[in-house]
Parts: sequence; C-alpha cells; structure tokens
Amino acid sequence: MFKFKSLVMAAGVIFFATSAAWAQNSIYTVNVNVDVTDVNAAAAREKAMNSAYRQAFDTVVRKLTTAQDAAKLSAMTDAQIVNFIKEISVISEKSSNVRYIADLQVTLNEQILKAYLQEKEIQTAVADKSKIVIIPIFREFESDAPMLWESQNLWLAAWQQKPARESLVEIVALPDTPVSKAEITAEQAQTYDTAALQEVALNNNANDVYVADAVFDGIEGLKITLTSLKSTQAADVIRIPGDRKMAAQLLAHGVDEVSKRIEGKIKTANIAQSKMQSTISAIYNYNKLSDWVNVEKQLKSIPYVRKVQVDAMGAGKVQMKIDFVGSDERIWAALRNKGFNLKQFDNFYLLEY
Repeated sequence: MFKFKSLVMAAGVIFFATSAAWAQNSIYTVNVNVDVTDVNAAAAREKAMNSAYRQAFDTVVRKLTTAQDAAKLSAMTDAQIVNFIKEISVISEKSSNVRYIADLQVTLNEQILKAYLQEKEIQTAVADKSKIVIIPIFREFESDAPMLWESQNLWLAAWQQKPARESLVEIVALPDTPVSKAEITAEQAQTYDTAALQEVALNNNANDVYVADAVFDGIEGLKITLTSLKSTQAADVIRIPGDRKMAAQLLAHGVDEVSKRIEGKIKTANIAQSKMQSTISAIYNYNKLSDWVNVEKQLKSIPYVRKVQVDAMGAGKVQMKIDFVGSDERIWAALRNKGFNLKQFDNFYLLEY
C-alpha cells in the first residue's frame, strides 16, 4: 500500500528563488499566484505556500484524469499534499507585516504522483496536449439566421472573454481575423460544411473543431448544440438554465459547461487509449553515434512511448523495440509530428528520421 512519508519541508522540497521568465516546461509544473493575509508575515507565507501546493496539485490532477476522479482527491490535507511537491520557484514576491503576495512555479514529483494514483486505482490520460477550436454561432430565436462574425454575436464575445485555464486540452474560439472570416461563415458552420471545417482545423493546427450553436431557449435559458468535425456520434445538446435578461452570465456559464463537456470527452478517450499497450520492432540506420543519441531522445519525448529497448547495436544499425500506449494511428501521428517515418518490412519497421 502506498504510504506517505513524514517530510520536513526543508528536506522534502527544493525551494529556490529565481528571476527567470514565467514559463512552464512540463504538465507537472504549474504557475500559481498567492495573496494571503494573516497575523504576521511568517504565518501568511506558510498559509500561502500551502495554498500554492494545493493549487498545483489540483491543477495537475485535473490535467491527468477526469473531473470525477479528481474530486476523489479533494479531501486531502495540506500535510498529505506536500509529499507530492518536488520544487518551488519564486518568480516574484512581496510581503508586509501581515501579508504575503507571490507568483510561484510549483513542480510535482511525477513518479510519486503516478504511484499514488495507481494505488488509488485512478486512471490517467496519456500526457499529450490537444487543441480544440470552437466556432460559436448564435441566434436569439430558433427562427433567426445564425450569427458568427457580427458584433451582435454575444456567444462569440463570451468565448473571447474566456479566461485561460491550465489543461492538457486547449479549447479556444476561432480567432476573429480576416483569414478566419474567409474560411467559414455562420451559414457554413450551421450546415456543417465539412470542407470549410477541415480548413479551419488545418489552418489552426487543431485536433478537432466543434460548432457550438447557441440559441436562447425561450425564457428558460440557453440551448447549445455541439457538433464535432471528427466524431461520428450524434451532436450533444447542453441546456443552461437561467434568465436571458442576464445574458452575459448565462453565456459565460455556457462556455464553462461546453469546455467541461469537451474536456471530459477527450480525457475519457485518452484514458481508454492509455489501457491499450503495443510493441513494434524497428531498425534505425545511423552515420554517427550522436545521430542515434538524438533519435533515442526524440522517441522518448513522445508521450505515447513508454520504453525504447535496444536489442542489438553495431555497424551503423540499431535494432530496437518501442513500447507504446494508444492506437497505432496515434503513435504514427506522434512519430510524424517528430519528423519520423516508418516503413514496414514483414515483421519489423525501418525507422527514418
């Protein structure tokens, strides 16, 4: 059984100040802001650190698993959460006698977190990012013509005001640019013009495109019909109760619900993919040993690749096995994105880079 060790803060966590730019290099690294007031500066700082650890922990867990599984960990104490913290960087900080304000970068220990989630039988998604583009068309009444680029499109405005959220699933509205306006119209989106939607996906480097058709549902709220370019399933219908006189709040709630629905679908699919494990045998020809070192590094950086095992090496050839999770289509696409090409010969592949 996984057990927490009793850690002394100074011994268990690497803490250092830095003036480096605010950046994020891993899904296990999170940028957080804290602003805490307490009886004195020391107490405020301690409370702020606990808050930062919890924010980072919640954010990383939310990236890796579903909202339902993430909720199972919400009752963890500050003393438990600190066990998952690997290091903290201070980007900037200010303090007074009773207040502590800071921008922090917190990194969780990947191995400890994975072991704990496995022990709790919480399934995690393949750690790979997805980009989803939303095309928000809007009508006040069912009989109205749809709006997209018009200034009266309150639904587009709500998406444009959507705050950024740290997640493996990036969900953004189609940008209001001349290029986008030339790509697709409200009518094309409403009639699901596949060619136009595919162009949107290609030009925005998106994994999928959703048409989000929103219309006021009488006086009862908002009705949103979600249609995916890549999914073969029927459209989703989301109903947001509320007073249309409070349109801004109603539409903002709609943005949140649509984002949660799409993120949940992608994570569920990724978790299912994570249960699929396969191995391929491959040969790579190299001129210099440094070429192979670089190729091995690139292979191991692919989220779906779990292990690269060298079976034989010599005379400018490397014979290996590549263990990966997910479908064949996903690993092929991931390899192509890294500049690799696979050619099949009987029961093995020739890996080119």
